[in-house]
Amino acid sequence: MVPLEAGDSIFLSHIRDIDGREMYLLKDVDRGSGLIFLFLLFVALLLLFAGWQGVRALGSLMLSILGIVFVLLPAILAGYDPILMSLLISGVILAFALFGTHGFNALSTIAYSGTVSAVLITSVLAWWFVDMLRLSGYGSDASVYLNFATQGELDLVGLLLGSIIIGVLGVLDDISITQASVVQQLRAANKSLNHFELYHRAIKVGRDHVGSLVNTLALAYVGAALPLVLLFSTSNSPLYFTLNQEVIAAELARILIGSIGLILAVPFTTAVAAWWFGNREVDNSHSGHYHHHH
Repeated sequence: MVPLEAGDSIFLSHIRDIDGREMYLLKDVDRGSGLIFLFLLFVALLLLFAGWQGVRALGSLMLSILGIVFVLLPAILAGYDPILMSLLISGVILAFALFGTHGFNALSTIAYSGTVSAVLITSVLAWWFVDMLRLSGYGSDASVYLNFATQGELDLVGLLLGSIIIGVLGVLDDISITQASVVQQLRAANKSLNHFELYHRAIKVGRDHVGSLVNTLALAYVGAALPLVLLFSTSNSPLYFTLNQEVIAAELARILIGSIGLILAVPFTTAVAAWWFGNREVDNSHSGHYHHHH
């Protein structure tokens, strides 16, 4: 049931019954104004706290969403390989997110290389484990409806893999830019640190960060699947059988594969950053100016 109050805008469906009588059915409530207000509140707070960087972050977010809606989705529906398309759009989204928000500099380039490496390895792992776990991609009602809507021509396994790849992007670019920044700041604060020392000090920060981000990723997925988790918790099936169901196993695979990608992004990015900044003079500004030393 949809709760209604006086003054609410609603959508009605107009139909005629067999005898030709007109009927109006309640389809849904108009939520547009509430969503617009929520979006404007988000934009206002982002700009208030992040200033010009917030404007750039918002721009890259919009471009990422447009890329998914107008490039990735039509390409998948047109029959292109979902994994390949997800990887290509991931590369573009990461470029928007990192270069759009942080500008074109060594920091964002290092973060980009670390993130892309982690995404590629995550993709291979996802492909391997989805095959090993015999996941069909029919884990949700939406997948079943999609299969009917496309006359069974959609690659649902590929779609599942694509969703795992896209789902991990947000936290991957966060951890990569942080690690590159930590190495840069360590080098700026202490010019005597070599590649090896830079790497080891930055990895300590990375360990703390990974712990909190794995938590973030897992809770985001569990939160989204909470009604599903509740549904299964009310059944009298053994825990092993419940976890073994495709709909739950797919979510567990999503969380674990995403977390592995996160963990791998830290050493990759830190190693590249330590190599780059280790033999360059770095000043203390965020964009940084570098002077090569032999």
